[in-house]
Amino acid sequence: MKLVRIFFEKRDRARYISHLDITRCLSRALARTDLPVWYTQGFNPRIYMTFALPLSLGYESGCESFDIKLTDDNFPVEEIPVRLNPVLPEGIRALRAGEPVCKAEAITRADYAIRIPDEHPDRLAEQFRAFLDQPQIMVVKKTKKAEREMDLKPLMELLSIDGRDGWMEVRLRLAAGIHLNISPALVLEAFSAYCGRTMDYVRVERLAILTESGEDFA
Repeated sequence: MKLVRIFFEKRDRARYISHLDITRCLSRALARTDLPVWYTQGFNPRIYMTFALPLSLGYESGCESFDIKLTDDNFPVEEIPVRLNPVLPEGIRALRAGEPVCKAEAITRADYAIRIPDEHPDRLAEQFRAFLDQPQIMVVKKTKKAEREMDLKPLMELLSIDGRDGWMEVRLRLAAGIHLNISPALVLEAFSAYCGRTMDYVRVERLAILTESGEDFA
């Protein structure tokens, strides 16, 4: 049995598909192929699938991945996208497949592009820089078990910021992983409170998932 990691993109209307439905979608797509995927045992067998860092609803990405197991150790993994893409819905496309290099625990950061529409994007970009220049950026992070106050300042890094053509685009590197995961939504919530406006029609794209060494998760 061979463990395989499949990388895929989620774009356009597919960004409104929840993680649970993405799991169902990919499972059904795999079932429609002739790939030698491994099913779990028991009364309700299902295709084995694990996701390293599930994507939030409404976000786009070109660097998503999930793991499956193949019952045929000699199956050529480069064939997986070829057989999978014809049965995937619009907006979801398998990019490549290979044997995993990193464990999910190796993920420490993720890069995002956040685009906010505005009549004066340059002015909004200046506001965002001022927002980041605060000595502290305190927020309340909610989990299933509790709420806790934290400082976002040391957990994010500005990569670039630009305002033009009716949009402000900011690229941020945020803490990510199984131990601490900072969503762009938390940053936007704090920025919205700082500048006193609602952030409507925001587009968010995950650009990269990174390990402690700064390498792409693979």
